[in-house]
Amino acid sequence: MASHLAALQADGLVARQRAGSRRPSVVYALTPAAIHLFPKAYDEFAATMLDELQREGPGHLRRVLWRIADRWIARDLPRVEGLTGRRRWERAKEILAERGFMPVLNKDRDGYLLQEYNCPAMKLAVAHPEVCDMVHRWLEALFGTPLKRTHCLRQGDPYSAYVIQAVGQKERAFSKQSPGATHGRGQRNTS
Repeated sequence: MASHLAALQADGLVARQRAGSRRPSVVYALTPAAIHLFPKAYDEFAATMLDELQREGPGHLRRVLWRIADRWIARDLPRVEGLTGRRRWERAKEILAERGFMPVLNKDRDGYLLQEYNCPAMKLAVAHPEVCDMVHRWLEALFGTPLKRTHCLRQGDPYSAYVIQAVGQKERAFSKQSPGATHGRGQRNTS
């Protein structure tokens, strides 16, 4: 047992602490690094929460998700501000990669195509398509231009894909909208 505890300590998963002079005088406790090794029920909890928000009435879930999108935009927009075109899109792609979307950005005959090979919110989006709309709104703010969705993981496609439609003036105008302005699909921020 002592060698097992020593190995867990060496891996940073267990910490040894003195407990005083009485037995047991040493206590072993899990470290924060060990917590991720145990099962979590975040997906189920989040899905139940979305179900309850939707039961609150028409539009309630959408309003809450729009506020979440506002928070995501506020968190990530500073990392792309001042950038335009391909430089901005590459930085936005890096943010998506950090968030687990597994993005690929390619030039095609009509401009650029963003493909995402993972959706970190897939379980939630399947039951609540509004989650996809929230992510779409966040993407448009990051890319600074309207995005036209052509494929969707939630609908059974092998990836989600977006055509990057605007270049130049439209892109700059979109990225300079105030937080209360419309984002993408002409829907006004109602938070």
